[in-house]
Amino acid sequence: LYNLLQLEIDNWPLLEEVSPTSFQGLNLTSLSITYTNITAVPAAALRNLVYLRYLNLSYNPISTVLKGSFKDLIRLQELHIVGALLRRKTLNFDGQQPMCSSPPEIQGNALRDFPDSVLFEYFTCQKPKIRDRKLQHVTAREGQSVSFLCRADGEPDPSIAWVSPQHRMITTRSTGRATVLPGGTLEIRFAQVQDSGTYICIASNAGGNDTYFATLTVKGRPADGAHHANRTLYLSDFNDTFHNDTQVFLKFTLDLKTILVSTAMGCITFLGVVLFCFLLLFVWSRGRGQHKNNFSVEYSFRKVDGPTTTTGQGGARKFNMKMI
Repeated sequence: LYNLLQLEIDNWPLLEEVSPTSFQGLNLTSLSITYTNITAVPAAALRNLVYLRYLNLSYNPISTVLKGSFKDLIRLQELHIVGALLRRKTLNFDGQQPMCSSPPEIQGNALRDFPDSVLFEYFTCQKPKIRDRKLQHVTAREGQSVSFLCRADGEPDPSIAWVSPQHRMITTRSTGRATVLPGGTLEIRFAQVQDSGTYICIASNAGGNDTYFATLTVKGRPADGAHHANRTLYLSDFNDTFHNDTQVFLKFTLDLKTILVSTAMGCITFLGVVLFCFLLLFVWSRGRGQHKNNFSVEYSFRKVDGPTTTTGQGGARKFNMKMI
């Protein structure tokens, strides 16, 4: 499964240990192991995931994090360990205690300033839950715009991201034809046939994540001339790397009625010429059988000098011949 990029292991109480070779050969960029019974960070198994960017080990009975547990994760950008058994007072932040950014009433306060009783009031997370899980299946024509809804509740407010059928992450910062609107809606402009497939909505926060699926089918344009005669071709933003806001389009004004009338006129003209030729051939063939060809041949004998032995010899003779 070298093409597998995201793996979620959730709500598996029987899982107590992750083998060091569990993820060998995988190129994961996101890994989530939540609500299991592992008691330590599976550092040996994580050592092979050099492309990992997101790691969630929340809601596991992990009591300690050994030094160097994440040293091989050179591309790691987010680490979530929520709801574990870690002791706050023993955590070492290299002398820089974390500060609270929300909610507003405790913003700017240091984590060490809160007693344990207060932590249970403020530092609570609610795993995201997508509201409407009704399957969305959209069928669209090539060139149309398509949108999928994804709403989720959670504490703190979950962030929404989508994964395309080509395993590309789509967020609010994505540019191109596909992007995520502020409310979590996936918008695909000028849909293409290659956009067809299953899209995955991922709602995530510090408490975990929830997923949802939507399916898109994009039908190509018909090959018949009637459909192509009256259409608008958009030449901008047909790929994810085109960012110019100018849209250039060409319009073809021929419609189906014009094409039918032109075709009918052409057929009538062609049939008229053919009928006229047949009429000429018919008249010519009828007249040929009644016409008679007459011609005459006139021959004159040359006069010969000398005695004449035959009366009329040397005179001219004429022959008339008639052919039918």
